[in-house]
Amino acid sequence: MGRWLSTTCVLFGSAFYTSLLPADDWPGPKTEEVFSKNGLRFVRILPGESVGDTFGFAGANKGRYARAEFYLRQPDRSYKLTADAELLNPVAPVSSMLSDSGALITFDNWHNAGYGKVVVIYSPNGKPLAARELEDLYSEERLPDLPMSTSSRWWRCRPMGWSDVDKQTKVDMHDRIGGYFVFDLTDGSHRYEPGSAPCPAGQGL
Repeated sequence: MGRWLSTTCVLFGSAFYTSLLPADDWPGPKTEEVFSKNGLRFVRILPGESVGDTFGFAGANKGRYARAEFYLRQPDRSYKLTADAELLNPVAPVSSMLSDSGALITFDNWHNAGYGKVVVIYSPNGKPLAARELEDLYSEERLPDLPMSTSSRWWRCRPMGWSDVDKQTKVDMHDRIGGYFVFDLTDGSHRYEPGSAPCPAGQGL
């Protein structure tokens, strides 16, 4: 987020004000592969083409959504395709984690962090178990506290990790306003613990 754009908005139908929001530089979406910690599973995520379904690009073309191919290692060391599923991302998720049992959790949308389905949990067969928008995670009063740019609401911090390393059923994720979330991959639930310490420098999304 090195550049800044001037954005002009209408206020009360006649008066105008100008604000500065940081501009975004996003690399083009590409095929990604995420492996489980034990190496027995991986998911190949193929980008979609439905830019028109992303925030701020209503006039752009719409098409297929991102897809995920789920693979499981076989006794002969090859990998077998076990599921081929459409994701809830118009183009691609920004980050993802795969458990040893095959559950997938994705975060955010390409070029649209903080908009649309910002957290989606998929079962090992590729079916969505839970999908959350930012409005499901924060109260209306807290949303304005999140940093914004021309295309995104920057709510996440890095790194993310497993709360229960052995079972890999819960993912810990800190946010930009000092709290942290715990997402449960078994039932799709989540909880939030508020705090006051923001992301350390360089650890934002």
